[in-house]
Amino acid sequence: MKYTYSTSDFVYAESNLRHLRQTPVRVEGCTVMLCTQGYGKIITGIEGIKLVPNTTTMFFCGSSLSLADVSDDFKVRQWRVSQALYNEIVPAIPPSLIDYLMHIPAYLHASDAVSLRFVQVSMDMAQLLCEECSLPSSHIRIRNFATNYILYLLDYIGPYLNISKEGRSSREDLYRRFVADIYNFCEREHDLQFYASRLCISKRYLSQIVREASGGHTPKQLIDKQLVFKIKSLLASTDSTLSQIACMLHFPDQSYLSRFFKRHASVYPSEYRKSLR
Repeated sequence: MKYTYSTSDFVYAESNLRHLRQTPVRVEGCTVMLCTQGYGKIITGIEGIKLVPNTTTMFFCGSSLSLADVSDDFKVRQWRVSQALYNEIVPAIPPSLIDYLMHIPAYLHASDAVSLRFVQVSMDMAQLLCEECSLPSSHIRIRNFATNYILYLLDYIGPYLNISKEGRSSREDLYRRFVADIYNFCEREHDLQFYASRLCISKRYLSQIVREASGGHTPKQLIDKQLVFKIKSLLASTDSTLSQIACMLHFPDQSYLSRFFKRHASVYPSEYRKSLR
């Protein structure tokens, strides 16, 4: 890591994300990244997001991330806000923006695009805000900075994401909506009927769409895959007990969670956490 500046609510860093290469880490608050060199793939559970120079991505509270297929020279600039500060700015985040980012989580800017210049200047501003965190107004300015960045995304990038969404077939769009719903709801909804009902289609039709789009996986397999990824991130990046994790992820009890995790990860949660240490 080349630079890191941080306060209790805000962090700016230039990093190779080495800490994400071994185990999933849970996002608390909100994180924005700009890839500046090399390449890598951020794994969010079900899918991977390719990062190359001039690619930006944004992850909201509750996401879990790990890194794969990374080059030796990979580097990102990033800033992130704490859970407490995120709770202050979340009223300014329209649900439509979160939906856009769930459909197309990474955006590659043209090298001469105004949007890229905005992101680069925003990273410079994030660094300055952290360096000046001792000033009395720093908390307000950081909150306004994060809010303005999110509103800019909605204004500038939103229309392009709409165009991309309109170019997909109805089956493709249903699949993307299903994936977005898994990210949004899998912590509390494990039943396939919930997702089919949200899409106003039958479970059988949903299965056809998912098998076609995902290379043969069933909807339940994708839900379970994301749940396992969530469990790993909680075991790796929190001190929560198995009972607490079972409660957070709406499993009946910790025994049920342990059996579920063993079936999919080949080890019990306690063994997985011990291996990390």
